[in-house]
Amino acid sequence: MQRYKNIGNSILNSYSQIFFSDGKLLGAFLFFISFFNVNAGISGVIAIAVSNLTAYTIGLNKQKIISGYYGFNSLLVGLGLGVYYVFSPAFLLVLVFSALLTFFITVTLEGWLSKYALPFLSLPFLFGIWTVSLAARSYSGLEISEYGVYAYSDIFLLGGKSMLTTHLEIANIPIHDSIRIYLKSLGAIFFQYNIYAGVIIAIALLINSRISFLLTLVGFYSAYFFYQSIGADIGELSYGFIGFNFILTAIAIGGYFIIPSVWSFMWVILLTPLLSLLISGSGSVLATFQLSTFSLPFNFVVITFLYVLKFRERNFHKPELVVVQKNSPEKNLYSHVNYLTRFGKNMITPIHLPFYGEWTINQGHNGDITHQEEWKHAWDFVITEGGKEYLGQGSRVQDFFCYNKPILAPADGVVEMILDGIEDNEIGQMDTINNWGNSIVIKHGEFLYSQMSHIRKASFQVKQGQKVRRGEVLAYVGNSGRSPFPHLHFQLQSTAFVGSKTINYPINHYILRENNEYIFKTVSIPKKGDFISRIEQKASLKKAFGFIPGQVFQFDFVTSSFNKKEKTV
Repeated sequence: MQRYKNIGNSILNSYSQIFFSDGKLLGAFLFFISFFNVNAGISGVIAIAVSNLTAYTIGLNKQKIISGYYGFNSLLVGLGLGVYYVFSPAFLLVLVFSALLTFFITVTLEGWLSKYALPFLSLPFLFGIWTVSLAARSYSGLEISEYGVYAYSDIFLLGGKSMLTTHLEIANIPIHDSIRIYLKSLGAIFFQYNIYAGVIIAIALLINSRISFLLTLVGFYSAYFFYQSIGADIGELSYGFIGFNFILTAIAIGGYFIIPSVWSFMWVILLTPLLSLLISGSGSVLATFQLSTFSLPFNFVVITFLYVLKFRERNFHKPELVVVQKNSPEKNLYSHVNYLTRFGKNMITPIHLPFYGEWTINQGHNGDITHQEEWKHAWDFVITEGGKEYLGQGSRVQDFFCYNKPILAPADGVVEMILDGIEDNEIGQMDTINNWGNSIVIKHGEFLYSQMSHIRKASFQVKQGQKVRRGEVLAYVGNSGRSPFPHLHFQLQSTAFVGSKTINYPINHYILRENNEYIFKTVSIPKKGDFISRIEQKASLKKAFGFIPGQVFQFDFVTSSFNKKEKTV
């Protein structure tokens, strides 16, 4: 049953991903709309199936497959081809391999752009649809569809005279041209060039996210008034219905990748002229190849803007990037406001120790062995008993107290990178080729990542792309890489790669044992030789002080004057 549920979710999420959402209801609305043209609807589902099945067969992250991460670009290619060509055996063959090509482009761009923490958006769709469009010109087995050429005939065939009459009555309703263009631009995202699809998408967006719906209006009407103010041809928004570039950019910049705020809305408006220039310029260039600009301006502006923001040295809140993606502008905003309410605007992200129990630092910052120069801000942790790190002679990795101990997430975040498959070294040996050994990198905030290294092979309990909570078990300590004996290497860094330059960042809330005394450290940088342990929750205390709103407590006490026991509620 769970398998079928996952398949259904992977399909619906592929639709909702196009609007930066994981809403199942929104996905269901969009799925329905895609079947306004039956050929397009079927083609879209087939394309999703090909991509997701390939991803699953290869062994890619299941969570990403279910989220529609690998399916939505192939869906767009399927919809586009389904609209332009008649469904036939030859078309089906081209469709399957077009989806496969788009999937490979998706994974390739994911690997490339993820190095810069940037999204690939619908770039795979663009490269896929352009490639197939050029190649299909030499395929005599493909027949061009007449869908949309004779609109009234299509409506008559679909619903008869009554539907055609209703359509004509609706068409005569006095609606401002801007509203018609807006609705058609929404529908055009799914290759449905009519206001009906636009109306349904608008309603679905309003139900799914009021901020997203508002942003579609801000983005579109910013473009509309800009075109009017410079005397440009408003028809450019209508022709090809490329107004959706403004709509998608508004959602991406206004509330998905950036926390919704006055600043995010302001940037939506300011980026409108850039989109206009790119639409006109790219349209002219691509027209020489008989290709449509599609979503190229949206991709270029969003990716470029996010990249530029990464070079800021100040004004990080104007606008503020989303750190942990909630797939909803409302949830992103709520999470941000909740954080500010609890910790304040200038609160750093607390980083905690990544292990249970007491450990010893046998190499700290500016170490004598490896923690030097650009990698000087790091710690090596081991467990000691009676001044020793191992039992007996310590000739096996299993003899070391820290070996195979759980490694914990030091803070909430997202797993950015996992390096696995490297065997443990024999005691005293080192792997100088795979310096870091098996490692994991977690993103905790903008320009804040943690790296843990020398992990035991195949011990990872999480996957790349997975969200983790503080204290969650990530993997187990090993002896891989440049490690002559088992230990845990831990560092903080500003980029997402294994072996990145370290940053000087403190550890929050831990216990330091010094001269048989225990000292509580709120924020500090531990040094070599420190015996430290994380703050751990005591079940008995949690139970005793686990107060619940509305709960009634009963107390028994004895007065000192009369030594009398009384009861008070």
